[in-house]
Amino acid sequence: MRGARLLGSILILMLMGSVSLMAAPAKKSDSKSARSGRSMAPEDSDAVLVRVGDQVITRRSVNERVAELPEQYRANYSTPEGRQQLLERLVEEKVWLLDATRNGVAKREAIQRQLEQQRRDLLVRTWVNELMAQNPPPSDSEAKVYYDQHAEEFKTPASVTLRHIQLKSQPEAKKVMALAQAKGADWDKLVKAWTTDTLTKTNGGSLGTTTREGVFSSIGAQPGLAESAMALGIGKIGGPFKTNRGWHVIKVDDVRPDGMRNFEQVRTFIVKQISQQRTNTYYQDVLAKAKARLGVKPDSAVIKSFYSAKKSARDLFQDAQQAGTPQQRIAAYQRVVDTYPDADVSPQAQFMVGFIHSEELKEYEKAEAAFRALLKRYPKSELAASASWMVEHMRTEEAPGFLPLGLDSTGAKSNAKGRGGKL
Repeated sequence: MRGARLLGSILILMLMGSVSLMAAPAKKSDSKSARSGRSMAPEDSDAVLVRVGDQVITRRSVNERVAELPEQYRANYSTPEGRQQLLERLVEEKVWLLDATRNGVAKREAIQRQLEQQRRDLLVRTWVNELMAQNPPPSDSEAKVYYDQHAEEFKTPASVTLRHIQLKSQPEAKKVMALAQAKGADWDKLVKAWTTDTLTKTNGGSLGTTTREGVFSSIGAQPGLAESAMALGIGKIGGPFKTNRGWHVIKVDDVRPDGMRNFEQVRTFIVKQISQQRTNTYYQDVLAKAKARLGVKPDSAVIKSFYSAKKSARDLFQDAQQAGTPQQRIAAYQRVVDTYPDADVSPQAQFMVGFIHSEELKEYEKAEAAFRALLKRYPKSELAASASWMVEHMRTEEAPGFLPLGLDSTGAKSNAKGRGGKL
């Protein structure tokens, strides 16, 4: 319970702001007041609330920490209970901060690297954000120019909203067509009585709205039906029309011609488009100026050499461990041996070539060749004995008494299962 409470305290303190590794020493005036025994007024912002060794926590420092919090959290510390909780946590922070510093945590290389990285990132982010803030947003006139120059992007295609009654035969469709066009006809009742489209039977045969492509959710792509509906016009009943689904009597609810979205509808989108383009251009411009101002001088020859530098033996070995198929791993391990024959991981790579051939692919001739190559090249290797054992026993069901150093988990597992032994 204590550990959980401490963890919660630390998390809240982290939310309140980054912890400095060097605590501020007590002010001389504070020390003098303490020595003299003079108490400070309760409203004094420099009044010392708690002393932790030679460090102090004052009313001012507590209030400053509260001010650093997001506004929605500040109210939590406006009550006596909240202030008490906060002070206790700040004391814990001060204790652990001093303890960590006195035990050399601040001097650790890993800590120094992290602090330098955070410092670097903060400086770069702050300065770049300040520079980018000087890039003015697009004006309405610029957005309107973009709108006029890219009119094709804002066109809206013609569309039609329709309903249908799907039927099995043309005679049936003609009969329903006559019933639908009769005076006082109830379209919804006709749909329920006649349509074979079960998906639209309960909603008046609605096919929804489509463009000339005529893609309908219930009957698929029917561009001919869409074109016929557009030609009929609003409120008209037409048919019968033939599709691969059968025969259709349709009723047109709405037709909208080709149009164009007005400027106000797309203004926000255009401003965003222009802003993205301008931001990138502006950033590249200020970066180029900063490079020129600071005298950036790349050495192309050295850079080319750096780009083309080959991977180390251990890098190649790790690549081999992460390769996919057995064949890919064999090729990758062989690449280690061929590229770095004298590296410390080369005997291990050579062993794995044989091990995968033997235990995963059951290619014993290739496996034996690989193990014998290890014995010839690396006779003093720790894996020489294991290679000799594999040459003599890999074709049997006898379990080996060694584990191949965890070099390839797939191979090790395969060995354990294939031999029936416990590795």
